[in-house]
Amino acid sequence: MIGDKIVVKAHHLPPAERILDLTIQKIENSQSVFVFTVSGESGCGKSTLAIALEMLLDKRGFNTYIFHMDDYFVLPPSSNHNNRLLSIENVGPHEVNLDLLQSHIDALKKGVKKIDKPLVHYKDNKVHTVNVEFNDVKVIIVEGTYTTLMNNVDCKIFLERTYKDTYEQRSERGREEMSDFIESVLEIEHKIISSHKIMADLLVDNEYNVNLFSN
Repeated sequence: MIGDKIVVKAHHLPPAERILDLTIQKIENSQSVFVFTVSGESGCGKSTLAIALEMLLDKRGFNTYIFHMDDYFVLPPSSNHNNRLLSIENVGPHEVNLDLLQSHIDALKKGVKKIDKPLVHYKDNKVHTVNVEFNDVKVIIVEGTYTTLMNNVDCKIFLERTYKDTYEQRSERGREEMSDFIESVLEIEHKIISSHKIMADLLVDNEYNVNLFSN
């Protein structure tokens, strides 16, 4: 998403390193692009972890591309917010064109090297289309609230921090207004996203520890 600034700090690197330690052999042995998803609630650090992973993968010689689920919202940010104001029932996975995102992941898994994908410009409240080439890409990272719902994925990562845990970070980010309505939206998302945890392969807790999911 154009207009969103993300800063990777020192404490973001250890969990990314641990994730790679757990998956590097599978990445090396994969016959197609290796796909991670990184999911969790608003402000939990999905984008930052994705970028930290990208940085470490690059150091190990793996070209990586990050898909941001926010680019796949059916409506651009301000329009989507207004749609939520019309009815709180508009909040949920149906706000996102997950089918399109899934089709792009499936195509890359099959060896397609070029796709046209959406790109949201946050400040302009517009969705553009960009052509992206994947000639040398070995790893794909798909980050976003509902990305655990994706199929054809090699490793699903779930950040366990809730919207209540991340209030301060969301406030500092300044991407959205802090209001009772927004908190109501996040409460709905919390109820939806918390049920996705059981689909994850790796869990990142509040202390940034990485654990294998086990029933």
